[in-house]
Amino acid sequence: MTKAELVWDDSVSLAIPEIDAEHRTLFTVYNTIRASLEGGDGAVDLKGVCAELLAFTREHFAREEALMAAHAYPDLEAHRTLHRTFLQQIEDIWTFVRAGGEPDDYLARFLVLGFIGKWLKMHTLVVDRKFGEWLALHVRKEVPEGVE
Repeated sequence: MTKAELVWDDSVSLAIPEIDAEHRTLFTVYNTIRASLEGGDGAVDLKGVCAELLAFTREHFAREEALMAAHAYPDLEAHRTLHRTFLQQIEDIWTFVRAGGEPDDYLARFLVLGFIGKWLKMHTLVVDRKFGEWLALHVRKEVPEGVE
């Protein structure tokens, strides 16, 4: 593990299993690209990574927003706006990567790494955490029958 590697632990969990699993996927992608930039793991098929990241981002954001809507999260519209901004950024990066002649361009890897890093450090650990905390406080836990 390098100093710059991001490590998943309970401190970054939102306690929403399906969302946490997807965030762990982002940690893995981030660390793979980071290692390639540091020369540890060689080249990365960045075009493939970006295509998958774009599809993943769309699905992940839709899942988060559906969960927020199902629980009447009051900041849903603001969160949705942030998601649209992130989606536009990854679409712009995907356009840049597709236009490049090399399947594994250093600058493109750096851009993707920065995008995922911002997503994890600013969005997931701050904005998504706010939803996780709100959900824990406002969604009534089911009480087993016979227990009061």
